[in-house]
Amino acid sequence: MRLWKLSYISLAVAPHEEALRQAHEICLRSEDRNARIGISSVFTLHKGRFAQVMEGPETAVRALLARIKADPRHHSLTVLADGPLVARRYAGSSMKFCDPKAFVTEQLNDILAQTADIVRAMKTTWH
Repeated sequence: MRLWKLSYISLAVAPHEEALRQAHEICLRSEDRNARIGISSVFTLHKGRFAQVMEGPETAVRALLARIKADPRHHSLTVLADGPLVARRYAGSSMKFCDPKAFVTEQLNDILAQTADIVRAMKTTWH
């Protein structure tokens, strides 16, 4: 079982207030199901765009993405990242809603941590 990370953005169909209500509803309904299939996730809505980062077994992540693509509450889904993951960033959070600023901050912190890990790994090979 490979650990996988996938992130995407999409456009909400409903106006902001309705889309925000839908986002919270999605989180509540998805929490138990995601936990059962080994998915950890963070989700947000900003200026009519949904954004989500999912982590878990590759097969579970791909199956979840297929369900998400079929959801009529959004369109124009664009995958931003799709690849193997060494360690979960959102362990213990099967479907967490974040305000947009916290979401972006978490993503930036994750990028910086990954970059530091890569630099450390590269330094071990320098002679």
